[in-house]
Amino acid sequence: MATGTGVRRRAHIDLSVIRSAVASSLPDCTADLRADAYGHGLIPVARTLTDAGVGGFLVSRVEDAAAIADEGLPARVVVARTPADIPAGTLVGPEMFGLDPTQRSAPAMRLEAEVIAVKRVPADRGVSYGYTYRTARPTTLALVALGYADGILRVASNKAPVKVGDTVGRITGRIAMDQFVVDIGDDAAAPGDPVILFGDARKGEPTVLDWADALGVAAPVITSRLGRRIERTYSA
Repeated sequence: MATGTGVRRRAHIDLSVIRSAVASSLPDCTADLRADAYGHGLIPVARTLTDAGVGGFLVSRVEDAAAIADEGLPARVVVARTPADIPAGTLVGPEMFGLDPTQRSAPAMRLEAEVIAVKRVPADRGVSYGYTYRTARPTTLALVALGYADGILRVASNKAPVKVGDTVGRITGRIAMDQFVVDIGDDAAAPGDPVILFGDARKGEPTVLDWADALGVAAPVITSRLGRRIERTYSA
């Protein structure tokens, strides 16, 4: 199997998408930033929303409230376990990030990995441990450097769509700790090629809502589970 040396694990967050999503709700809305802003990064998102004029934040922990205070952000902060009244209709949450299936807005996050190995295999080859998937014919398998240690839900095995280069396939076989496999058929791939787990449908990429539909898991759960090994990068 041909292998590569570099490993890309990156979640790119477009802060302009988040800012645009709350524009019509300012200044009285409270932004739900629980679970590290649903995996998008508490402080970068809080800073962006403060600059946009959001009046307050809902967070998961006292430590999150302290982190916002340490940044010198003046917004009112409510901790989820603390009794507090948030006026009806003023709380904005998953819809800010494109995670609400009832509001098909632009996604804020693009989750990217890379191919680390490629192998041509014959028909009836078992893939990953347990062999829950066997190849139907001779095919090409791409090994991707993300796994359940990065917060990729194991229920995505044999279900979730991914884009390898220009090919849209799905996760093939069981997700391992640090990697998963994609059957790309007769298409070509090489170590270092980009792999988009979810991103922007306008670019031909699967979306996090596609993942939610395929897995039967809410989109905010999928992004909130992403781990620290995944680098977060931001654009304004």
